[in-house]
Amino acid sequence: MNQNKEAHVAVDPKLSRYGAPLRAIHWLTVLSIIVVFGITYLEGFFARGTPARELIWWTHISVGLLLIALVAVRIPVRIFGPTPPASAQISRPVAIASHIVHGLLYLLLIATPFVGIYLAFLRGNEVSFFSLFTIPSPIAPDRPMARQVQEVHEWLANGLVILAFLHAAAAVVHHVLLKDDVLKRMLPERVAP
Repeated sequence: MNQNKEAHVAVDPKLSRYGAPLRAIHWLTVLSIIVVFGITYLEGFFARGTPARELIWWTHISVGLLLIALVAVRIPVRIFGPTPPASAQISRPVAIASHIVHGLLYLLLIATPFVGIYLAFLRGNEVSFFSLFTIPSPIAPDRPMARQVQEVHEWLANGLVILAFLHAAAAVVHHVLLKDDVLKRMLPERVAP
């Protein structure tokens, strides 16, 4: 029965951890979330129109676009790449909760940056990816709508960070208190015993 549910995923019973590409994408995603969220707290230290403040938002938008790219790569790697079987050390309710949390994380990882792009366009701004390419705004600026969309973007971002924190806390609880293999499956090989 479990094999039928995971038929869409290339499960390899010989694996005890996720493959290197998926682990790398996972940790790049973690780092990107920390940067894209954390850098916004630096904004208040710089006046509007200063180069430092512009750099903050350039970085925020570029890393937000990087998150979209990471998710775009991660989904097919997760579906078609070899993955270990579900951990035998967790209960069915915990496995279901894990699937729900992962689904919500994917949803927020997609929705948050796309809403951010829409917000930039509503402000009349172009969107740059580390100055490698620029996407001009395809819509007319609408400042009143931008304020509403900014609120949605902030709610989504806060939800993403809270859920990611809870996800990380659960992994630590599994590793430290329950002493199972849940976290080990996503750690780099040299870190995991």
